[in-house]
Amino acid sequence: MLRLLIVDDEQIIRESISQMIDYGAIGYEVIGTAKNGMEAYDIICDDYPDVVITDIRMPILNGLDLIERSMKLDSRITFILLSGYNEFEYAKQAMRYGVRHYLLKPTDKNELIESLTTIRQERLLEDDARKVQQQKFLRSLHTPLEQSFIMEALERQDSFPSVFQKYRELLVLPAGCRCACICSFVEENHLKQFMNDMRKVLEAFKIPLQFSVIYVKNTVVLIFPVSTLAVQEQIEEAVTAFQYPGQPVSFEADFLCRENGEKLFQDIIHKISRFERILLISETGESHEIRNHIASPWMVRRLEDSISSAADTSQASALLQSVFMDSMPLSSARNLALSLFLQGGLVQEKLSTDAACDFFRRVYSCDRVSGLRKLLETAILPREESGSQKAVSNISLLKSYISQHLDSENLSLKWLAENYLFVSVGYLSKQFIKEEGMRFSDYLNKERMEEAIRLMAFYRNDNIKLIARQVGFGSNPQYFSQVFKRYTGLPPTEYMEQLKK
Repeated sequence: MLRLLIVDDEQIIRESISQMIDYGAIGYEVIGTAKNGMEAYDIICDDYPDVVITDIRMPILNGLDLIERSMKLDSRITFILLSGYNEFEYAKQAMRYGVRHYLLKPTDKNELIESLTTIRQERLLEDDARKVQQQKFLRSLHTPLEQSFIMEALERQDSFPSVFQKYRELLVLPAGCRCACICSFVEENHLKQFMNDMRKVLEAFKIPLQFSVIYVKNTVVLIFPVSTLAVQEQIEEAVTAFQYPGQPVSFEADFLCRENGEKLFQDIIHKISRFERILLISETGESHEIRNHIASPWMVRRLEDSISSAADTSQASALLQSVFMDSMPLSSARNLALSLFLQGGLVQEKLSTDAACDFFRRVYSCDRVSGLRKLLETAILPREESGSQKAVSNISLLKSYISQHLDSENLSLKWLAENYLFVSVGYLSKQFIKEEGMRFSDYLNKERMEEAIRLMAFYRNDNIKLIARQVGFGSNPQYFSQVFKRYTGLPPTEYMEQLKK
């Protein structure tokens, strides 16, 4: 469902548009209405609608200003403009912001449905294209993601379902991923030749591998779909027919088939959990070793536990520096950073795949280990618990950041969620309301107005525009005046005059 906001200064028009059509039937949810541009902007700051229907001539922040400010928060918001016959110049200005949907008043029901349907179809196409790109990107990371999955699954077998759910979408596992072929008596000196021959067999049947090959002490585990028992038998016959010099016994192949992927991987993890050394062999034939031993220095969970039990963030930061040394190979540092992010509890709030991919891109855009270390310090350290004391919460961190960056005009909950706290904006919005008892936009405006009042009291003869700039309204002092009057009951100039008296 796409989220829809309706904005108009006339109540009868807001109600008429709200009741004009069955929005649910065309894939929309009306999240609210607003009577002016300022009220609409506050809703957008907190709820991030997908589509906004707004009149051009709005009181307290007109339609064009609302579009401009909203686009800075989220460029994906689509606007439908409502206007009279004599306001085409406004429409031309709106086109500069990419607005393509323009309806004349009184609003025609069929035209509105057509616009909303077009927008939804475009969004669906965009989402499909984004998912294709996203899956392509995740496939490029499949080996480190698979490593992290196996390591965490081995560590948390008692809570395997939650581990599997976390990784299922990130690993791009197909719905039919529920069969594994377990080949026995494959000595490691024959492993490379065995894998080459096995790939030829699968290519002959046009069967794709759905996961990197797992190897533990003379046993190869291959995960791929098998449509019929006949194909299964032919693959078993092919495996037993492989012959190599010095091969002591014939290879054997058994199939492990379960009702779903979760059950399949749970059984595989259980089978390999008793082995200390596990090899993960990628599609290119590259081997990655996993040490399944509690004393191994590279057990990610051990490192995560050490960070979480540090006395303070300085000690935890020092621990990260001792591990992510500049001499460490960048590829190893990236894999470890990825595992720390995934296993460190950062996705417990159901972080979206979009947000996870955004973090992964940041990891792989770092060209130095020092950059990775700094990224992890931002993403992990503030969220851990230190000894018996609970670490600083998301909201405390957010409030602290706001107090230090009130002059930033583009400060938004979305940016803070995705670039500072690495959580979903929806989760952060609900958490903020729960802890603070108010919406983020109300809190931000309150902080800005209180700072403006403090500056006015200190610089009584200063320019209002300068004060507006200091509290994040640099490009729109008029909007600052509107917010200030709503907060104090007086325009800034009158408030300044009262202070002088």
